[in-house]
Amino acid sequence: LPLGPLQNEEGRRGLGLPNRFGLLGLMPLLKMCDADLTMLSLGTDLTSLGLNLNSSESLHKALVSPLAEVPVKSPEPEFELPACYKHIPQRLQPGFLTKFKEETLFYIFYSMPGDEAQLIAADELHCRGWMYHKRLRIWMLHVPNSIPQKSARGERGSFVVFNHAIWEAEQKADLEILYEDLEKPPRLVRSKTVQQQQQQQQQQQQQPPPPAHVQHGSLPAGSGGLPPGLQPTPVATPGAP
Repeated sequence: LPLGPLQNEEGRRGLGLPNRFGLLGLMPLLKMCDADLTMLSLGTDLTSLGLNLNSSESLHKALVSPLAEVPVKSPEPEFELPACYKHIPQRLQPGFLTKFKEETLFYIFYSMPGDEAQLIAADELHCRGWMYHKRLRIWMLHVPNSIPQKSARGERGSFVVFNHAIWEAEQKADLEILYEDLEKPPRLVRSKTVQQQQQQQQQQQQQPPPPAHVQHGSLPAGSGGLPPGLQPTPVATPGAP
């Protein structure tokens, strides 16, 4: 670094090497004898860069950089965040998924693990008669007009099983399940309006479907109806008689 007067021979003889880095060495700096040394040590006056420190407006609109010799000619345009980005969506509540089909509910359940939407989707599936098998990690539903053989530990009968690996509903006969392997329903609290809508939907679903739908193997009433690609396919259970 330039040391100003300390660089000449007279300054070195007068102060000596130890004093150049002591309090006496600050005297040339305080006297501002060297402009370069003063700028590196004390900085630069901002008013010399074209800044008006008494201005009520923001200084960043007029200052480009401390290295720029001229201020900003035209201020940068002000950008505002659109109102659509400030919209706060309504929190998902139990019962909001009553109009969703099973395919959508299964997608929410398997694609959002640990999320609140997964719990609400599971609650909606339980309300429609689906049961979740914890060990097999699949959803199953009683086949309509079938009477399962119940015992104290579980039951045996025909079930509609949703296979999420191939994303298809399959019908399995003579399948035995244990109650301890079934997940307990969440039973989330729903508002009165949602409960009334669900009761109306259940009453409509309990009506007997037309014979044409039964012949095509549609899902049972209470399931909400899956698209044709997810209709249950009869599958023989290994070991079944």
